[in-house]
Amino acid sequence: MGRFARCILLALAALLAASCTRLAYMNVALAYSNATHLASWTIDDYFDLSREQKDFVHAGLDRAMAWHRSRELPEYRRFLASIGERSGRPFTDEEVGQAWADVRADYRRVVERLLPDAAQLLAMLDERQLAHLQHRFDEDNRKFLKDSTRGTPADRRAEAAKRMAGHLREWIGPLDDSQRAIVAAWAAAMAPLVEDRLADRRYRQSETLVLARTHDRARIAAGLHRLLLETDTWRRPELTAKLAAREQQTLHMIAVLSGTLSPAQRAQLQKRIAGYVQDITRLASSG
Repeated sequence: MGRFARCILLALAALLAASCTRLAYMNVALAYSNATHLASWTIDDYFDLSREQKDFVHAGLDRAMAWHRSRELPEYRRFLASIGERSGRPFTDEEVGQAWADVRADYRRVVERLLPDAAQLLAMLDERQLAHLQHRFDEDNRKFLKDSTRGTPADRRAEAAKRMAGHLREWIGPLDDSQRAIVAAWAAAMAPLVEDRLADRRYRQSETLVLARTHDRARIAAGLHRLLLETDTWRRPELTAKLAAREQQTLHMIAVLSGTLSPAQRAQLQKRIAGYVQDITRLASSG
């Protein structure tokens, strides 16, 4: 589930939160050693920062990574170790649901830690930079719409199944035919939400720009907290219900799939988890 929280909002808080949840797809030490540089580069690409602003961002990211190394990595280690202890048998729906709740709690802590710096950065932006940000948002939305509507509905369901199978393969190795069928059935059951998601993105983006133009750090921080962490206060109830249903379908699919793992796949899962625990232990102790 490493990429579920991938692109919530293209601002400082979400950028670092996303970079900290991709451990399943790259070397952990490499991810950590490059996190500040990658996040700084991405933020500059969206905001076209001045030298002073770049220095502020880099210093803030250094502080955030030091905090993350000392406070969050031990939590990740405990989380993965607990999953590893239970990985010799199928996971229940409740266990998968709790694991996802733990991931969401991790994301929330990271966002809350970064909100003050994110608010200060947005308060520093001038109109030229806000226009640049709007342009990047528009580019992202066009790409999102193009990617989300490419091909036929059947093509898109097949692509969703392929992506999910790829994520799962990172943890358990190649899927067999029956497992691919479970994933395909999951993809077929997913109701398309392209227009809803696009409207969601545009709302967050427009509200972020409105907040930035106030140049009021406290107001911006409160607004980002609402946009990122209090989505039920502004998202349409119909979409909230749809997203909750999709989430439950995904978590149930993972629980079902866990009951089909072969001994080799279960061994691969345990090996992968153990490797991440070792990597995180080394990183946490090297700060």
